[in-house]
Amino acid sequence: MKLNHAVQIYIRSFSISGAFMHSKTTHAAAASQAGHATKIISAPVAFSALIAASVGFAVLATASYYTPFHSGLHEDGPVEKVSAALWALCAIMVFYFATLPALRKHWQIPMLFSLLCARELDFDKRFLSEGILQLRLYSGDAPLWEKVIGGLVILLVLVVLWRLLRVNVPILMSGLRHLSAWAWGGVFAVGSIVVAKSIDGIGRKFADFGVTLDPQLIETAMVYEELLELFAAAIVAWSICLVGAQIWRDKKA
Repeated sequence: MKLNHAVQIYIRSFSISGAFMHSKTTHAAAASQAGHATKIISAPVAFSALIAASVGFAVLATASYYTPFHSGLHEDGPVEKVSAALWALCAIMVFYFATLPALRKHWQIPMLFSLLCARELDFDKRFLSEGILQLRLYSGDAPLWEKVIGGLVILLVLVVLWRLLRVNVPILMSGLRHLSAWAWGGVFAVGSIVVAKSIDGIGRKFADFGVTLDPQLIETAMVYEELLELFAAAIVAWSICLVGAQIWRDKKA
């Protein structure tokens, strides 16, 4: 089985699993307390198993189909696709666990995960003549509609970031003070993303200063970059599982 076919099978199975988890049962009112407790326990466990399976699939697929390992850490490879799938799963879990009033207040969280998913799939530059974050898109000869779309996406990103800073960062800081695992997991994930982005294209960045790095060092940095992004998405997903489990326990109580 070729890798692309294997990845397509994985993505389809992920989509089916996500849709199944996201659907709500229509017989909740008639369910017994024991059945409700089973659902409370099984949902985070099922999500956690899916996350672990996703990470394992990405690493094993890369190790099995590519030699050397770093040659599989490219755009549209299994690690990048699974990272995108995990960010999508994060958004699905937020919709699954959160109440409607909470979603109205914290809509920026699933939107952030959706944006990160789109970024992993290179949607920011796949459909336009230039990347959305490239100044050439707005100062060059790109069609007006591309410039409008790029501007709207940037505006959306800024609004999401502003909402996160205003609404969610104080909650995160409170979680850190109380040593909540989900909060520290989120901080670790953000740190991983920052490190990954700092070593992204490290050879090109140093070349701008007239420094030529060892090709082996550049290849090693690429491995760490892709894996850090993968594990960051997985850590955030597991953190959401922890929050979701607490929400359901509070409802049960």
